[in-house]
Amino acid sequence: MQGSNFFTWRQEMAVIFNGIDDAGQIFAAMRHETELLDFDYFAFCIRQPIPFTRPRLTVHTTYPAAWREVYQAENYFAIDPVMQPCNAFRGLLAWNDELFANAKVFWGAAQDHGLCSGYTRSLTGPQNVNAFLSVALRNNKKHRMAEEEISMRLQYLNEIGMASLLRLQHDSVAVREMRLSKREREILQWTAEGKTSAEIAIILSISENTVNFHQKNMQKKFEAPNKTQIASYAAALGLI
Repeated sequence: MQGSNFFTWRQEMAVIFNGIDDAGQIFAAMRHETELLDFDYFAFCIRQPIPFTRPRLTVHTTYPAAWREVYQAENYFAIDPVMQPCNAFRGLLAWNDELFANAKVFWGAAQDHGLCSGYTRSLTGPQNVNAFLSVALRNNKKHRMAEEEISMRLQYLNEIGMASLLRLQHDSVAVREMRLSKREREILQWTAEGKTSAEIAIILSISENTVNFHQKNMQKKFEAPNKTQIASYAAALGLI
């Protein structure tokens, strides 16, 4: 609750989320808790690792509808700094001019739509599925809570939200199951190293036809047009 210290609050959250049996309740609980933290808006985004250019996103947010429309229409996902892999390991991301230095138009548009300040914490789950929890204020007023505690609370909400979705086997965190044989994994690993089918055949002491046979089977599994994309997807999913 709002007045609880972090450890008491964390215990309360564990009880609440472990008792949830519907995904909608997860998102509602996250929204409620961020409101109790005195933030005006929240967004919880789950991003699948593939496809690379237009990864599947699941978003639950209270951002203004006009901003959501602009964000999608302008494909701001591609330049939003809080969604970039290079920022995923920086801990709490405070929204400021430094963070958005290379996306000034985007930052200006967000502020014009009432998102004047905020924070984001990200999390990488099984098979490299990413979760992003963001909170925002309509003004630049300094938040009553220290950034260190904001970071801990957002991180825990992110973790327990993701864990709850996994427990319920929700579609947003479910990556298509990919069963690969030992031989297929070996071929994928060497393909990722840039080896040709002929070279892989020599390395593994099998025929080139056998290599090509396995690669064609994997193309069907990944619904990929070529062996390069197979290896790239496998690496993104943590399979090799």
